[in-house]
Amino acid sequence: MSNFDFPSNTPVVDDKGSATVPWMAVFSRWQTIISSGQDAGVTADRPTNVLWIGRRYFDQTLGKPVYLKSVRPSVWVDGVGTVC
Repeated sequence: MSNFDFPSNTPVVDDKGSATVPWMAVFSRWQTIISSGQDAGVTADRPTNVLWIGRRYFDQTLGKPVYLKSVRPSVWVDGVGTVC
């Protein structure tokens, strides 16, 4: 299942009004993706998991946002494409 797949033929909530397990997994992945857009820290603390091309990280060491250009190996670039 990718980050954007919906559980097919599964109700969103159960008869008690709680989210079902498959949907909780989807909501958890979405929360991880949404919160990662707000990541910031020093260069040494750049994310190493939940990576995708274009992921943004505000590098406080450099004082600017950087974007993931390659996952394996992890290559981060600034807004003009300079590796940093």
